[in-house]
Amino acid sequence: MLNLQKRILMETILLRGDSKANSKLLLELAKKLNFSAKKLSAAEVEEFGIGLSIDEGLKSGLLTENEKQDFMKFLKQV
Repeated sequence: MLNLQKRILMETILLRGDSKANSKLLLELAKKLNFSAKKLSAAEVEEFGIGLSIDEGLKSGLLTENEKQDFMKFLKQV
């Protein structure tokens, strides 16, 4: 018997707009298409941006792993 593993690929799409009505429409459409969809709070968007900045800093060499850890500790204190 073959042991087949199903690979699940996840795609993430981040949209930003200035219309509440259109945002609601997009969320409804996403759910009808069996996408998981969620409206992000301002704090969640900020955290996402910080995470991207940290990753970019690590990839570019502008930020060391120790600096990342120090920064994360600082954020937890704030």
